[in-house]
Amino acid sequence: MNKMISASQRSNKDGKKRGRIATIIAAAVLAATVLLPGQEVYAKHDVQGSIEQHTREAIVQKMKEYAPLQPEAGYLWEEAYEERPSITAPYSSGKLKDAYILEGIKAVNLARYLAGLPDDVQPDYALGKQQQAAALLNAINGQLSHYPSQPSGMNEDLYRIGANAAKSSNIAYGADTFREAVFDLYMADSGESNMDRVGHRRWILNPVMKKTMFGAVVGQSGTIEVPYSNMYSFDASRAAGEVVYDQIAWPSAGQFPLEVWHDKDPWSVSLNPDIYDNKRTNGIKVKMTRKADGKVWSLDPSDQNKGGKYFKVDTGYYAIPFCIIFRPDSSIKYNPEDQFHIEITGLYSKANGQSVSIAYDTQFFTAGQQEESISESQTHPQTNLQNESSDATVSSWAQEYYLKLKSNALLDGVADINHSRQISRQEFTTIAFNLYQYLTSYEMQEAASPFADIDQSKISHAAKLGIIQGTSAGLFSPDKQLTRQEAVVVLMNLHKKLGGNIAALRNTNAIFADDAQIASWAKADAYAAYNLGFIQGTGANQFQPKANLTKEQVYVMLAKLMEKYTR
Repeated sequence: MNKMISASQRSNKDGKKRGRIATIIAAAVLAATVLLPGQEVYAKHDVQGSIEQHTREAIVQKMKEYAPLQPEAGYLWEEAYEERPSITAPYSSGKLKDAYILEGIKAVNLARYLAGLPDDVQPDYALGKQQQAAALLNAINGQLSHYPSQPSGMNEDLYRIGANAAKSSNIAYGADTFREAVFDLYMADSGESNMDRVGHRRWILNPVMKKTMFGAVVGQSGTIEVPYSNMYSFDASRAAGEVVYDQIAWPSAGQFPLEVWHDKDPWSVSLNPDIYDNKRTNGIKVKMTRKADGKVWSLDPSDQNKGGKYFKVDTGYYAIPFCIIFRPDSSIKYNPEDQFHIEITGLYSKANGQSVSIAYDTQFFTAGQQEESISESQTHPQTNLQNESSDATVSSWAQEYYLKLKSNALLDGVADINHSRQISRQEFTTIAFNLYQYLTSYEMQEAASPFADIDQSKISHAAKLGIIQGTSAGLFSPDKQLTRQEAVVVLMNLHKKLGGNIAALRNTNAIFADDAQIASWAKADAYAAYNLGFIQGTGANQFQPKANLTKEQVYVMLAKLMEKYTR
């Protein structure tokens, strides 16, 4: 049995901590992921597919759904209890009110949603007594421990229940609410004793978790009153194979809200050990590029400064036994609209032993500002968002292509802002159809929408022409972000509709190093687009089929196709 004892400290928040230090310890006992007999197999949940659908608006709505009961409240001090605990003999572990337990559940589900996991975790009220007993032991003893000693005068049954629960829980010290424990402590995992495994975070992002429970008792730390809380971590009751994933990242790919991130937090990417070989890890490296200024951080096993630049590959069993942990520097500041490109090399396929790599983009934003923007646009619907940015906001490498499209009114129907943001299916299809109409003088007649989730003329005609298809029967998924492999299929559909012949360009010989990861339905189009010069590979001769396209990348792609027909 492998014991993990670790601690994290964070600075006081808006003066309310009165000198208290918040400390956490991750779960200490390694539990096997075993499905219970007779468990049902549920519909599969695709983590990477879910991330692709995380628009800013969707994230803001989810954050509102999982909002705390009382912002900035420290409820563990006062009103959280249906029955108040007693830390003096005769001891009593007390009982929490359901509303406050559910706030912890909301926080867990928000973290899981942002990481692309199912956000359907439920409270296991049958564990309420044991979690309260575990919190009681640490509160009485005045210290965090997964192996708490038995307080004098405590009956054996109460001690045994609490001691067993402490072995299977993330435990925290100093968090005034369960939400604070989840996001400021467990998910942050920035303390020097936690960063080498980010164990708390990995338990919360355990794909097979479906239930959990919280406990909390206010106790003493020296002369200071402080809450001792916990969260049951070892549930594995989700059906086998329900969650499908390549990797689970924090922060996730795509859009990510700064409200749940701290400047000193380490990044982590947990890899599916059924896909990637967690025995061959010596050559793993991370390259992190900030797109705004091109600054690059290269991280490898030589970076061992837990107070600054850091890198670690951990294969210990904390939910997923393969995790890459990295932090560019403890002095980095993350700002709204910062976008980072992450490349992980030195990985090996579990299936065939071949070298593989991973790349994705993360863009931070402030959900509060996004919500204000949404409210403003709803209050003033005539506001023209296209006046809110200028050509200068487009990156220099995309400027020429952007201006070519814009000068010909081919960006009509797409907001002229946030050019580095990942593009949606609706936006891409709108530009593609504008281009088709421009090159062919196609006249739109009235056309019924074939989709239940959007009724927009350009989308309807693009579908009618066969330029794009829906995502499923009767659905278009307009806000879903477009992957590179989906985009090349639409691009080649458009090229063929314009009269292009690509049969001779469908190179069957592998060009890209990640050829095996390209879906069979997209492979021929990917190579045709490459041979025509519409697209290029990414670093290390990769195609990155599941990576999302930004608006700027689409400007380049479609402008190059336009050039072919306007020379």
